[in-house]
Amino acid sequence: MDSSRAPMKILLVKMSSMGDIFHTFPAISDLKAHYPDALIDWVVEDSFKEIVSWHPAIHKAIPISLRRWMKARDGKSWNEFRDWKKDLQRENYDVVLDAQGLFKSALVSKCANAAVIKGFNKNSAREPIASFFYNKRFNVSKSQHAVERTRQLFGEAFGYTPAATLNFGINQNFSHVSKNPHKLMFIIGTSWVTKLWSTYHWQRLTAIALEEGYDVEIMWGSAEERTIADSIIAACPKATRPLQRMTITAIAEKLVEAAGVIGLDTGFSHLAGALETPTIALYGATSPIKVGLTGDHTSNLHIEQPLACMPCHKRQCKWLPENSHETPPCMNGIKPFNVWNTLNSKIRD
Repeated sequence: MDSSRAPMKILLVKMSSMGDIFHTFPAISDLKAHYPDALIDWVVEDSFKEIVSWHPAIHKAIPISLRRWMKARDGKSWNEFRDWKKDLQRENYDVVLDAQGLFKSALVSKCANAAVIKGFNKNSAREPIASFFYNKRFNVSKSQHAVERTRQLFGEAFGYTPAATLNFGINQNFSHVSKNPHKLMFIIGTSWVTKLWSTYHWQRLTAIALEEGYDVEIMWGSAEERTIADSIIAACPKATRPLQRMTITAIAEKLVEAAGVIGLDTGFSHLAGALETPTIALYGATSPIKVGLTGDHTSNLHIEQPLACMPCHKRQCKWLPENSHETPPCMNGIKPFNVWNTLNSKIRD
């Protein structure tokens, strides 16, 4: 970049979800490597502002409460949005990049003061209508993993080819945390009932880990998850759980400390992978092919003989009664010993 010119000012729009944000970090690292003087601001849902700020290349995280505003749809929300837009337009950007490819993210991109808005073309965007809001559009294959898809979009938008290696770029935030080779973290919660693993399987896995000399801490984030954690601890009293809900940063510190992590299809499993801790994620109703964990230190595990209905991407299993909280067959078929052996292989690598 020409040092005589003012730094390029870039606004990134990718508001959610947690996993999608972690998938974007390598692209941010690529961009900063090619444009070290660029100033990169990031519009993100307010609940994820803490995460975005971890990446050293981010100049400013700009929180937005779009989910809450769209849910309420009242006068107060509209006024809050107008105030937010006025604040955003106090800054002038050279480029806005919508890396989400949705109608709502395209509308947010149009709110900024910028001469150029870039994003996916109609064949690449998750919602094709989004492409009509951009000045420059790029064809990025949907067959790729989300990490590589996002990296390619950034490369096309700013004129470079991403490096062969991934750099999530956030480990330096946790350099003060020491690794505990005897500590494992289990992430038992997720947003869909169909993604849950049975409490019995968690109990068996915990018992195996304890017998092998590991300490096991069980993460929870809701009253329901705390109840599951307590059921596991009732069967395996040497296991522990945090007494209170933790901040995302505090959870990240525990994931860095751990020798290994086992979780479900949830943002915290992606966080563990981004922090380069050996991590196993269990999949059934959803597919890891395009949005699973990535990197040699991770593994996406499903039953050995997939069912014809996998992945259904449904919140309700068709084989179970309506509103059932039983474990779906696709998850129930993942056996604790297989999970344990897979984690062991990653820890030893």
